Amino acid sequence: MKPAISIIIPTYNGQNKVANALKSLEKQSFQNFEVIVVIDGSKDNTEAILKKQTFNFHLKVIVQENKGRSGSRNRGVKEAEADLLLFLDDDIRIEPNGIEKHLEFYQKILKSSILMGCAIEDFAVMTTDFQKYKGYLSRKWGMEVENRKPLAKDKFFLTAANCSMKKDLFYQLGEFDEKLKDAEDYDLGKRATENDIDIYFDDSIIGWHDDFITCKSYITRQQQYKVSHQKLKEFYPNRYQKIQYDYKEAKGIKKMIYWFFSGAFWVNVIDKFNFLRILPKKLRYKIYDIIVTANTVHFPLKID
Repeated sequence: MKPAISIIIPTYNGQNKVANALKSLEKQSFQNFEVIVVIDGSKDNTEAILKKQTFNFHLKVIVQENKGRSGSRNRGVKEAEADLLLFLDDDIRIEPNGIEKHLEFYQKILKSSILMGCAIEDFAVMTTDFQKYKGYLSRKWGMEVENRKPLAKDKFFLTAANCSMKKDLFYQLGEFDEKLKDAEDYDLGKRATENDIDIYFDDSIIGWHDDFITCKSYITRQQQYKVSHQKLKEFYPNRYQKIQYDYKEAKGIKKMIYWFFSGAFWVNVIDKFNFLRILPKKLRYKIYDIIVTANTVHFPLKID
């Protein structure tokens, strides 16, 4: 029987997390799906670990040379049998009704559209205060989005961590751009808005994001994301003359505050000692915001 939905999971050196993502799929309320895991040039034992395990769904494991997330997802789509695609990251545990909710959306919305579910951190498994702060940020973004309605074109967002679309729409938009090593999902979303394709967000489709970051690793990721948007402008200057994530230079007292909280000292305070935990959460999280912004944007921390 042809699957109703093809789930595509790219992974790179994901031996310690992809199995958890797959186990969450065994508990789904809807069962007519296939799963395609694309191992993208990994140097760990992901392939061997997956071959030793059995699952109650049809699993395809594709091994390829490293091509990045774009190349991995595109390869997964080529192998997909279903007309509906669901992209998940390898550290996402989707709730048991997740696949069913993705399917129900396309039964109600007849116009070509893209649907995002949540990708939020599970407070129950986060081990540090900074990880819980990241969980707060994920939820804060969700609360600022008009739920279950098309996102505004000038404030759209797209993450492929928990995202579905029809296969014909995916090819209509031109797949993920394999020149991009990051922000490839944002770029696909931009092309969607240019083609009047609606992007929806549904916070009831929960994917638990098992992302055990540190302050240092989060700043590194934010720096990479900043570079990726600069690359978008270089590759496609007409499309990205202005990006909603463009950074504005701080001036005056604000710049002095960012300077004070820049440097490895504050990052180490959070990751190793974190005496900031004695502060009220609202103030503490504001300081985390300042430290991340200072070391990402205004006085970029040199990461070893």
